[in-house]
Amino acid sequence: MLTQGVLRKLVTAGLMSLAPSLSIFAAEAKVEPELLYAADVRIPTRDGLTLSARIWRPESSQPVPVIMQHTPYLSDETHLRAKKFVAANFIYVSLDRRGRGTSDGVYWPLEHTGNDGVDAAQWLAKQPWSDGRVAMMGGSYRGMTQWQALASNPTAIAAAIPTASVYPGWDYPQPRGIFLSYMTQWLAFTDGRASNIQLFGDQSYWSGKALRAYRGEIRFDQLAQISGAPEERFQRWLAHPSYDQYWKSLNPRAEQYRQINTPILTITGYFDGDQEGSLRYFREHEAFASAEARAKHWMLIGPYDHAGTRYPAAEVDGLAIGAAAKIDMDALQIAWFEHILRGGPRPELTPGRINYYVMGAEEWRSAPSLDAIAQQTWSLYLRGEPSRTMSVLESGALLAKPGKPQAPSSYRFDPRAHQPEPVDSATQQRRLVSHATALRANQLVFHSEPLSQTRTLCGEMTLDAHIAINVPDTDIKAEVYEWKANNEVRWLGRDYLRARFRASFETETLQKPGKIEPWHFGRFWFTCRQLDAGSRIRLVVAPLDDAGLQPNWHTGGKIGFEDPTKARVAEVKLYHDQSHPSVLRLPLIEPR
Repeated sequence: MLTQGVLRKLVTAGLMSLAPSLSIFAAEAKVEPELLYAADVRIPTRDGLTLSARIWRPESSQPVPVIMQHTPYLSDETHLRAKKFVAANFIYVSLDRRGRGTSDGVYWPLEHTGNDGVDAAQWLAKQPWSDGRVAMMGGSYRGMTQWQALASNPTAIAAAIPTASVYPGWDYPQPRGIFLSYMTQWLAFTDGRASNIQLFGDQSYWSGKALRAYRGEIRFDQLAQISGAPEERFQRWLAHPSYDQYWKSLNPRAEQYRQINTPILTITGYFDGDQEGSLRYFREHEAFASAEARAKHWMLIGPYDHAGTRYPAAEVDGLAIGAAAKIDMDALQIAWFEHILRGGPRPELTPGRINYYVMGAEEWRSAPSLDAIAQQTWSLYLRGEPSRTMSVLESGALLAKPGKPQAPSSYRFDPRAHQPEPVDSATQQRRLVSHATALRANQLVFHSEPLSQTRTLCGEMTLDAHIAINVPDTDIKAEVYEWKANNEVRWLGRDYLRARFRASFETETLQKPGKIEPWHFGRFWFTCRQLDAGSRIRLVVAPLDDAGLQPNWHTGGKIGFEDPTKARVAEVKLYHDQSHPSVLRLPLIEPR
């Protein structure tokens, strides 16, 4: 969800006036629809409570479809968007999450919104101003509420646009079994019944608390206690670092996916912190749904961060975004609902089931499925150079074949001696075009030969490595860049693993010190970029020294409760020969 600073950007963006237009590309024309507005409309639930909704509808008495969002952020956030939908002759409804705003009940974040969403949809469908069809939309948490409603009763929802959807326990709050310190900030933001926007927006306050945990001044489990975040909710999550039954109970099951025959448009981005969630929902639905249902599930994925999936920006962390990608997302969604609910033309940006943007080429393309996009795999085998520092200036190699037997490459990492950048530093704001991360010490760098021709990377990279460590647990990251001939870089992706979750994110198995084990870095985000001729691929294998993540003190103790004073120094050996090959794989589109 929910990476550092993202929600603040979204809240701010939600208060900005955007030019409403039915053209997918932003227009200057301003629309002031005639509408009827009602606040705090009470909607009953099956367990006898009532939820609060705000309703915007056209003055016309003719029944029309209802578009609903289900939010924990209070319904005032969406007034400007609601006006656009009313101008397009839809009714727009924002439903406050149980226990938030003036909705009855107790709020438990991420948990069991499905029945409430279904109850609200069924009530709205019966109102005289509704034509009986209720569709859902919304991003992040609001994307998750759509999937939970679809799983609870798919027949109640006529269409859905889940955007940048949180997948509880998978991409938030502990991706790969490593908790985000940001979760305390977000829990504080949604604590109680009112908005806590000033507390949430005090970035120096939250950065300071996160750095105290990362430096080992406190245990990670004390983070809520020192920050004022709701302790009970924080501890409830902290008790489940693996993707266990607690998290599984919040997400659709196979038999529920089989029942979903609703038209769906999934929207996510290459730099979206919830891309993994969006893709997991999409793939699980494809795996279990009927052929008819799969044909009605579309995807749009482009060069957007989490906020950009709603409000595309001209730049993401220093990377300029092509003009063709800066679309009006509200207009796109209105056009898609027009197509599904009223038989209008299909939006021009969704000609195929999978619609994706090629950075560098700056153009949209489409494919019948995710698997059909990349037809080639470029395999690069790691090769160390024992006589070199394995830095950017004296790197190892990425080769077409595994090398002859040789000594492994290695680095040491003392988690008490790190010097992390501030959580929201200026460097972080340019991370997609910066050499800074690759210039750090105590990491291993590998470069390919220059590309002889332009190639297009499109899909999810993987790294299969053979690694031995001297401690029972440590965190390792792998980052990939395009290093251009003019010395510019473009960040292509990152994955990271905690040793105890190297085999499965559902169970913990500490690594036996000294034993060479396979590590599969298989959760690089989906990306699509044209790689220029003359560019090299840069791979950095390094300790996960990130102030925004729960630290690992290498003791093998209980996650979040390790004693920083007992921290151990990790010695990491990366093997890369014929007996223990390590290989980076990049999916490529065939040349046109």
